[in-house]
Amino acid sequence: MNYSETLINHFRHPRNAGMMRDHDGVGEATFDGCGDLARFYLKVIDGRVADVRFQTYGCGPTIAASSAGSELAAGRPVAELLTLSEAEITAALDGLPAERVHAARVVAGAIRTAARDYLARRERSSEAKAGRHV
Repeated sequence: MNYSETLINHFRHPRNAGMMRDHDGVGEATFDGCGDLARFYLKVIDGRVADVRFQTYGCGPTIAASSAGSELAAGRPVAELLTLSEAEITAALDGLPAERVHAARVVAGAIRTAARDYLARRERSSEAKAGRHV
């Protein structure tokens, strides 16, 4: 298998790895074919991702994809993450071999899930505040 220099760099030097205790949104996705799992944590300020962390258990390409995905998510409006695609993750790695595209799928899915979690929490919080003032 041939991996890009970008993918190798993300694997050897992952950005934003680790957990986040005081997160505003969290999401994970798995690939049943090999058991890979990616979990993303988001800290959001004014609707934008101010900080992002990930925990990934899986193959090298999935770890690299998590690192690249975290960089794609950082600074973006949360609403944009709802449509983050595996193609964007793959492009950020300068490609993935066909037998490793699941890495991008897992990461994109985890980031989208974290964004949905943040938005759901915000909505519940807004509803709770509105209920107290009625």
